[in-house]
Amino acid sequence: MNTYKTKNFYDLTRFIESNDFQVYIYGHSCGISDRTMLNQIFEHEKCKSIKIFYYQVSEEMNDFTDKTYEISRHFKDKTMLRKKLVPLELSRPMPQPH
Repeated sequence: MNTYKTKNFYDLTRFIESNDFQVYIYGHSCGISDRTMLNQIFEHEKCKSIKIFYYQVSEEMNDFTDKTYEISRHFKDKTMLRKKLVPLELSRPMPQPH
């Protein structure tokens, strides 16, 4: 896909340059296919934190750790990752429709 055909990437770049922001992760795998874009967002100085809304599989099991591993792949600076990633105890499960 050619990211230069639409203005989406242009708009995203302008947005992350404008003000401080927090990233909320809802259901995104944070896989390697979006590496360039996610690295630009996550390591940006105006990105203040990354909060994962995890999938609660059962009372004992969720995908929070899996998501943190995926997110960590987009960071070159692992110290920055530790500073920005909101811990599990301050995160919440993703709301599920009933």
